[in-house]
Amino acid sequence: MWCHLADVAHLFTGYPFRGKVNPEEGGDVAVVQIKDIDALTGLTVDDTLRLRGAGGKFDKYLLAAGDVLFQARGSRHPVAVVAAPVRGIASQGLHVLRPHAFRVRPAYLAWYLNHPNTQTRLKDSARGSYIPFISKGDLEEFFVPVPPLDVQDRIVAVDGLRRHAMELETQLQRLQQQYVDAVTWQAAASMK
Repeated sequence: MWCHLADVAHLFTGYPFRGKVNPEEGGDVAVVQIKDIDALTGLTVDDTLRLRGAGGKFDKYLLAAGDVLFQARGSRHPVAVVAAPVRGIASQGLHVLRPHAFRVRPAYLAWYLNHPNTQTRLKDSARGSYIPFISKGDLEEFFVPVPPLDVQDRIVAVDGLRRHAMELETQLQRLQQQYVDAVTWQAAASMK
């Protein structure tokens, strides 16, 4: 069954900062930016800008495990799942999708939105020519196939195996390169 994205997830935009944001010493709230999400590696919050959340000024914007972060600005629209709890907020340029657990799995939604066919559809629906943008309203109206949860789980499992195979291939290539470098260096260095 195909549904509008708004039928299977609550969508909201990143925190509306006014002007440049500078890190605050002792900050306890991570500010997740476009540079922190990647379709393959997911969400990375190790080097994020931090702000102090005193007084609860960011509480209603805090991310939750299972949220799906969508890059709204740019020519690509990678998506990443907030897999582990993080005390953070999304910045402008990101949309946060909070899937309805009884309808769609976060990992399935991320897989679907990251799929090359979907990325082409998203790129075609973006507005603006200088910096393309997908509005929250347009994303809410975007159609998503919603199979039963067990099918979603199988799709995610198969995609997980594909990703693991890619990681292994990358490791194998690195080891092959190290071996060839060592053998050729030894051959060249042994000439006296």
